[in-house]
Amino acid sequence: MMFGSHEWGCGAGLPSWAVGDVMTLKHFVLGLSFFLGLQSAHAELGWNSNPGPPHFCMQNFNAYGPIYALNMEERTQWMVAELYGKPRCEIVHLQEVWNQDQIDIVEDGLKSLYNISAPNRQEKIGVMSLLMADIKNTETYDFNVNSDGNLLDVGREIFNVKKAFHIVKASLFGIDEEFYFMNTHLHPTSSAVRLTQILDLLDWRLAHTDLKLLLSGDFNGDENSLERSVIMSLLGVRDSLVETLGGSYPKGVCTYCAENPLGWLSGDHVLDYIFFSNVGGGATHLKALDGKINLRGTPDEPLSDHYGLRIDFVLDAAKTATASEVIEQRRAFALKLLARMEKVLAEEEDEDFTYYQKKARKLRAQLERREGAFNEYFEKFN
Repeated sequence: MMFGSHEWGCGAGLPSWAVGDVMTLKHFVLGLSFFLGLQSAHAELGWNSNPGPPHFCMQNFNAYGPIYALNMEERTQWMVAELYGKPRCEIVHLQEVWNQDQIDIVEDGLKSLYNISAPNRQEKIGVMSLLMADIKNTETYDFNVNSDGNLLDVGREIFNVKKAFHIVKASLFGIDEEFYFMNTHLHPTSSAVRLTQILDLLDWRLAHTDLKLLLSGDFNGDENSLERSVIMSLLGVRDSLVETLGGSYPKGVCTYCAENPLGWLSGDHVLDYIFFSNVGGGATHLKALDGKINLRGTPDEPLSDHYGLRIDFVLDAAKTATASEVIEQRRAFALKLLARMEKVLAEEEDEDFTYYQKKARKLRAQLERREGAFNEYFEKFN
């Protein structure tokens, strides 16, 4: 286990790239965006009274920062300007912020607004979290399985590039409740590897059920994938965007889209999610109020190969209970998913996958017998 670090920013100056005798028009706009928001930067760290229930916003974005990506610096600057502008989100999770220069751009541009936890400075994991919140603790874990042995994975191992998950325990200003904010990026190509990584996330959650969880990232499994179903079923989370869309994804909704010239896939896909769990915390109920796919850039100059996802949440005063028949329907579905997982993992030759196949079998046994820590957590879904 490696504990991540967090930094408390207090400077409010314009970033160096926005100042100079000669600037492109885009850089001028970037600098202007920072300047216009400057006066209210620190004010947003306080509570703005509202007669309604407490609410907050969460933003997820894959910043597309690998070494081969074009125009990384310019795209990151533009992303920072977008995040600095209004309306702002209290929580920002980023993935693929790989190199030190890219991290510097993010921190220099946003440290006047956010407390920043950047474990990607210590390890090549790409994730960083920014919060208008009081950070209580941070943890970072590498996934146990990061490769299925393909040539790209061998290259990543040579350069010590890993997939991981980062957790921030924090309290938002004006809300008398702490939350776990989990930021992750799963394996890009292998369903079997992603399933082992999801089981790592579940292991952590089962050891930390005392607070509500908000889990976001690039999961590399689309809206119809086994991986998304497993996450929602086993971790007991809701898909925030689909909750705001009436329960299903309409045609054309995507975070990884065919129209994006930086993309590598054909067709439209949802690969990026903000999930949430109401298990733990106070006698309250977290709801997704509104959702938006954003941070697109322009058609010719997108900010990334992914688009961003922004969700507005509200925290109602009463916790709701889930009907027993719904829990049993979920149990039957989860048992089918676990059986599918075992088959997928059994097809892999490495003994690491055998370990996770056995783990899935043990989880299935707990649900069947209605006993054990996983079953207890599963039955608390609401």
